[in-house]
Amino acid sequence: MAKEVVGEARRPLGPLDNVNVNVLGPSASAQSLGELVRSLVSTPLNWQVHVNALPPLPIGSVPTPWPSWLIAAHPTCTAVSALHAFLNVLSVHLHAFNAKAQRAQADIVFIREKLGYPEADIGASHSAGSLWEGGDISVEERDQNYVVPEPTEDDEDLEEAMENLQEDFFHFVPTSQPRMGEAGPGPSTVASTQQVQGRVLDDDEDTRVEEEYTAHGAGKVIRMNISLHDRWKRLFYEGQDDDGDVDMADGEPNVYEPFASEMDWRIADWMIKDNPGHKVFDRLLAIPGVKEKLGLSYNNTRALLQTVDRIPERAGIWKVKHLRFQDRSEQVHIIRYRDPLEAIKCLWGDPTLTQHMVYRPKKIFSDDSKTNRIYSEMWTGMWWHAVQSRLGKDATLAPVIIATDKTQLTQFSGGKSAYPIYLTLGNLPKSIRRKPSCHACVLVGYLSVDKIARSNLTQQEHRARGQRLFHESMRIILGPLREAGRKGVEMTGGDGQIRRVHPVIAAYVADYPEQCLVACSKYGTCPKCQSPADRLQDSQMSPLRTQTWTSGIIKEARETTTTTSQFHQFCMLHDVSGSVYTPFWTDFPHTDIHLAITPDVLHQLYQGVFKHIVNWCERTMSSNELDCRIRCLPPAYGVRHFKNGISALSQISGTERKNMAKILLGCLVGILPKQGILACRGLLDFIYISQYSTHDDSTLKYLQDALDLFHQNKEYFIHTHMRDHFNIPKFHSLLHYVQSIKLLGTTDNYNTEMFERLHIDFAKEGWRASNQRDEFPQMTRWLSRQEKMTSFKSYITWMDTQKTSNLPPASPPPHKGMPNTISLSKSPTHSGKLIRDIEQQHHAPGLSARLKEYLNTLLPNPTSSRSALQHVLPFDCLDIFHSFKFHPAEITDDQQQRDTIKAAPANSKGSSRFDTVVVLHGESAESTGLSGTRIGRVRVIFKLPVSLGQGMGQTPPNWLQKPLAYVEWYTNLKSTADPTHNIPSNQYPSELYAHP
Repeated sequence: MAKEVVGEARRPLGPLDNVNVNVLGPSASAQSLGELVRSLVSTPLNWQVHVNALPPLPIGSVPTPWPSWLIAAHPTCTAVSALHAFLNVLSVHLHAFNAKAQRAQADIVFIREKLGYPEADIGASHSAGSLWEGGDISVEERDQNYVVPEPTEDDEDLEEAMENLQEDFFHFVPTSQPRMGEAGPGPSTVASTQQVQGRVLDDDEDTRVEEEYTAHGAGKVIRMNISLHDRWKRLFYEGQDDDGDVDMADGEPNVYEPFASEMDWRIADWMIKDNPGHKVFDRLLAIPGVKEKLGLSYNNTRALLQTVDRIPERAGIWKVKHLRFQDRSEQVHIIRYRDPLEAIKCLWGDPTLTQHMVYRPKKIFSDDSKTNRIYSEMWTGMWWHAVQSRLGKDATLAPVIIATDKTQLTQFSGGKSAYPIYLTLGNLPKSIRRKPSCHACVLVGYLSVDKIARSNLTQQEHRARGQRLFHESMRIILGPLREAGRKGVEMTGGDGQIRRVHPVIAAYVADYPEQCLVACSKYGTCPKCQSPADRLQDSQMSPLRTQTWTSGIIKEARETTTTTSQFHQFCMLHDVSGSVYTPFWTDFPHTDIHLAITPDVLHQLYQGVFKHIVNWCERTMSSNELDCRIRCLPPAYGVRHFKNGISALSQISGTERKNMAKILLGCLVGILPKQGILACRGLLDFIYISQYSTHDDSTLKYLQDALDLFHQNKEYFIHTHMRDHFNIPKFHSLLHYVQSIKLLGTTDNYNTEMFERLHIDFAKEGWRASNQRDEFPQMTRWLSRQEKMTSFKSYITWMDTQKTSNLPPASPPPHKGMPNTISLSKSPTHSGKLIRDIEQQHHAPGLSARLKEYLNTLLPNPTSSRSALQHVLPFDCLDIFHSFKFHPAEITDDQQQRDTIKAAPANSKGSSRFDTVVVLHGESAESTGLSGTRIGRVRVIFKLPVSLGQGMGQTPPNWLQKPLAYVEWYTNLKSTADPTHNIPSNQYPSELYAHP
């Protein structure tokens, strides 16, 4: 088999198994290239591979890069088969490039596309020794009759193989970066090395790498709507002729049309948003001169509302449909809804959201080895990649998130309720979707809340009619998404770019009863997998339910049964709801409703799993004992202090559950046995890890390990007779968290807590604004006016942006400083307080001694600590503060927190409080974790005096005038935490220290 240095002759290149090479490295013995590749795969060494044979002849205008590709073969433990596949493809391309026609010219396009060289490097100089000097690699000929092997059945098409390999090609690139001028992977310039790394995120020391899906024109802009301004004018301007031109007879057009002026609009916006009351506003405008001074175009509330009603609807007009059962035609069920496509278009075209929209899925890796994938936003999950690959050319996917949740409108009496349907898009970042002020969620309908008459109906039939009414209503409301998801719809973004958008239901957010209702699963079973009700406690999930499987069960039941009772029994035997004949999600393209059912942190974890844990612990150790331990806990940052315990609480909210979860494990230590502690720790770890805003393969393993820890120790609660079994749907749902995070991103993308917050804006506020009789028409009208003003404000903001787009860029905002900036009140709590009184009242007997040691360190020639203690302080009073505030470094960018630390002695109003703090004490300390930190108790917060008094003049300039804290240290944390509860422990106190 003939082998050669590429470029020396014209013979083709073939497989590389039998090439002999000499390697300068740990071993200088000859070995086959196959052995070399295998050793490179398994040995983490930086091999040096060079050439001492004939210098590489140029192909076109570029030297043959084969030796540098051998250097690139130093991988991060990549499979040998993948390396061989790449080298085979490369060999064929080099052979094709070796033809006369190609060698006669410098085919830059060919080299760039087939070999991956940067265009700047292709034209670079290529002296014979610049790449290979100092090397020692030889190639031996063995077979003069070698021919290129024909492709086998297992080989892919050449072009397709190259495209597939390019995606993961840089697995073969060394992680160490060459210096300027050194040989490296590919051409020797640093520019090529930077190119292979992909786009790295901006965060400091962040090595993450993104791969954006660009195949088949995903997210492509079809064309540009050059008349974007005209589109807004058509929406809001009234002074237009038949051709859509604005009447300019009276000068510049009024951008605030239909309002007379900016003041006219702002007063209307205040009236609609804050709702001071119609009569109050009428009395204000009735004051002589108010209307004229403000230049208002309306003289009462009615005229103002008529002006607002002239603004086009933001998300489409509201429709009303009446539903009746055939045998109960006198009973009407009313649904109010609007076209979901119009709701999607209003989000897609909102100029305030455009800059945040994402149109293509991405793969994010922790580093350029691409072995550890990161999951965060919905576009980082596997679902978007899978669906995008099934769409046609130049398609843009719009992952639709639907949420339904029935809510009470009245608090104590009346029994009024609403059943809203919310819609938002996964193209928007989760931080935007979570903020009601961003208006990134749209209310698309109210389902009927009218009760179904029970007369002449069995309990099962009455329940079945409610389920059929729900599915028929959802089929009507979401029906437009069916055809749009299949064929796509052209949508214009807020920047004027037009794309062909396919709206596809990606996630359905609901609590467990609604999950069963939506997925047509038998209540008490899992809506995502086929686990029966008596096998939910298994630690392994059953085969997943699919939309096809569920539809097949329903279809078979309809074909093999003749009565509704038989239909119900057949479906229930297969753990499918026997109440619905045609689910609303039938024939929705690219949708599997069972995969769309998402984890529910609020109801499944806090109001489900954690609620059970607290109940079992109270019964095991007695509620009095648990309350006593909780009352003994000191106040701490971010932790609620339950001064009366928790056993007497009723109607516990999700926020209260979260606060309980922060302290529970510490209260169980020392009273529950090891197995009980491990079971509780496993569930608590799962609750917290599942809420990470960013996951990767490692943290998902931590999540699975926490669940496994619970399953290994859950028998404790059975042995103590707390439970007979764990066939609880909410406990079983934990098995599906890892899969859902990989598919749809982290749990904060679809938490029900976000949508429950919208009940206030979209249901309860509208209810309060109505006269509470025939309320739903009034609620939809109130909501429409709110949305119109929001849409109009977006238009005004966009107009201001257009006016300032041609101005020079403004100077960047001033730096806000460190995130943990400390702030004190302007005046101290006590000025000039005697040090001896401070030591007594703050329980700080060593304050004066520590002050002497601290001031000694500020001297130009400090003495020993023992000598410093013999001297007298040049002052006897300090200014004392009882608290300070600081802003901790945030884990996520969209959170802002502030904490207050107190060091206050007892007084007539209450007992003393000296807060415990975690201090960043060493160079390795960070805002998360305990490495490099010390734990202590703040005893005194003070400032050094400005003047020394008694004619001694001013204090030295090197004395800090910043606040200081006198901290009572605990002992250092143990090097390892207790393996049972995994909580670091220390003792109190160890020493006292003045900490600036």
